[in-house]
Amino acid sequence: MDKNELKQVQLAIHDLINKEDYGAALPLINAVLEHYPNDDATLNFMGYIHLMGDQPALAYQYFRRALQESPSNKALWTSLGRACHEMDNFEDAITYFLKSAELDNNYALAYSNAAASFIQTSEWKNAEEVCKLALEADPNDKNAQMNLAHAYLAQGKWKDGWKHWGESLNSKFRKEWHYKDESRWEGQAYKNIVIYGEQGLGDEIFYADCINDAIAISNTVHIDCDPKLKGLFQRSFPDAFVHGTRQSENVEWLDKFELDHRCAIGGLPEFFRHDNKDFPRKPYLYADPERAIMWRALFDSWKGKVIGIATHGGNKRTNEKGRELTAEDLKPLLDRDDITLVSLDYKNKHIDGVKYFPFATQSDDYDDTAALISELDEVIGVNTTALHCSAALGVKTTCLVPKYHQWRYAQPSMPWYRHMSLKYQDDKTWKEVIESINI
Repeated sequence: MDKNELKQVQLAIHDLINKEDYGAALPLINAVLEHYPNDDATLNFMGYIHLMGDQPALAYQYFRRALQESPSNKALWTSLGRACHEMDNFEDAITYFLKSAELDNNYALAYSNAAASFIQTSEWKNAEEVCKLALEADPNDKNAQMNLAHAYLAQGKWKDGWKHWGESLNSKFRKEWHYKDESRWEGQAYKNIVIYGEQGLGDEIFYADCINDAIAISNTVHIDCDPKLKGLFQRSFPDAFVHGTRQSENVEWLDKFELDHRCAIGGLPEFFRHDNKDFPRKPYLYADPERAIMWRALFDSWKGKVIGIATHGGNKRTNEKGRELTAEDLKPLLDRDDITLVSLDYKNKHIDGVKYFPFATQSDDYDDTAALISELDEVIGVNTTALHCSAALGVKTTCLVPKYHQWRYAQPSMPWYRHMSLKYQDDKTWKEVIESINI
């Protein structure tokens, strides 16, 4: 394989990677490396495929090896930083991203990626600074817009935060739905709008706090939510049309209604939450009273208080490791004979001494979970959907906030919910934090 052939093969590899056809790209990469084992571009291709295949440790090794051949390649330093970020090695990730920026002061991607690592470690001011540098280099960088929104919101700069949050719409992590020929809603009154859910159940419940504000100024409001939330949202927002079709390709109800505008549910606060006083802090979800009666009868048959426990939440990219409680962590509660612990976990996990009702917590109808939660005396746990639901229902809720946390838990109290208090882990163990809770 001569140099001209190498260039042609690398173009083919690049094309296959852009098409995400990694299986076809790998044999070509191997063929190149047999002839040119030290070729930095090909090593970078191999690293990228491993990174996309959720193998950041292997990706790291290929990127590091490529940098030995091309130490002034800014893209390789950024790739090495991405591998570190995916391995939760945020300190090194930031170092490598900023090294890339040193090589090119106008390299927006380096600043934007550094911001993502600062966000993961809850360093809001640093995130704000590098986001601004990213947007100076590329005003259209939607990831920088999203990270700047998080940095502002964490600091209680609501108006600026929501503005940049809106500008991040239609990015990799915020898909924008289109229904007919309606335009994006900009807060106009007396219009027919559809509010569509985005991301997870917890986000839909969290942002649903603003739905009544939209209803108050609109002609008609349609809510296109996760099917699990349809019943709960229909009862809680009776003046809206609720459709559980967020995950559906064919939306039959569209033929019956005219729509003027669409709005992502996470976009609602831009119009209604500009200051702490704009948060009503009132319950806005209402459980099914018949299902609640069933749980009330059961809980009344037990002695003492009934406490809901959420022991895990999130995924690898949202600090899953920091949001997990063990039996040892729960020991201060498990050792008490005046309370009963009921699991609110949605995944199969068992801790002796905790009661489990998977038919409710793993139901396809979140009304089952909400009814259980509504009759609890208190809910304690790491931040997850069940805690948003309990606070929105008006149940006393204690959220255990890990050292590294999202923007919404960055202030001493959360303006969203009157009934949620925050307990910060800082450098303590979860057991120590739980011991400090007064039940």
